[in-house]
Amino acid sequence: MIPEAIDRYLKQHHLDYAHSMHPRAVPAQRLAAAEHISGARIAKPVVVSIDGRLALAVVPASARVDLPALAAAAGAEVAELVPESMFVDRFQPCEPGAEPAIGLFGLPIFVDARLVGQPWIVMRGGTHEDSIRLDTRAWLAEERARVVRGLGMATA
Repeated sequence: MIPEAIDRYLKQHHLDYAHSMHPRAVPAQRLAAAEHISGARIAKPVVVSIDGRLALAVVPASARVDLPALAAAAGAEVAELVPESMFVDRFQPCEPGAEPAIGLFGLPIFVDARLVGQPWIVMRGGTHEDSIRLDTRAWLAEERARVVRGLGMATA
């Protein structure tokens, strides 16, 4: 079951969602397989530092974050990946690595333009066994996510 704080946030912000449960799936591509959907619909949040401030960069399951593209879009000098040990407590009550890309955590959200083209997206619901499906436009509007072309690049 998704943590109560996430459920409450989604309801308070009028973000209708569909909850699903599946076998434990840690990598984003396994989440796509468990949900029987394309990885192009999985919104994978990656915790980054933009000029020293934490943010979420959201890319499709099969992509990695293009840090120079993120820095350019944010008007920043540097964007870096942040080790999990530096932010694990920030996303309570979520399991490490299972945080959804929502404003509950107080971080700006940058999203790859390819996800914007999807009518709906799926993201983790706070655990590696729970997922939430959201209308993409409603999520973008409510979270004030900033769309970045080329934020996600194919993994090698």
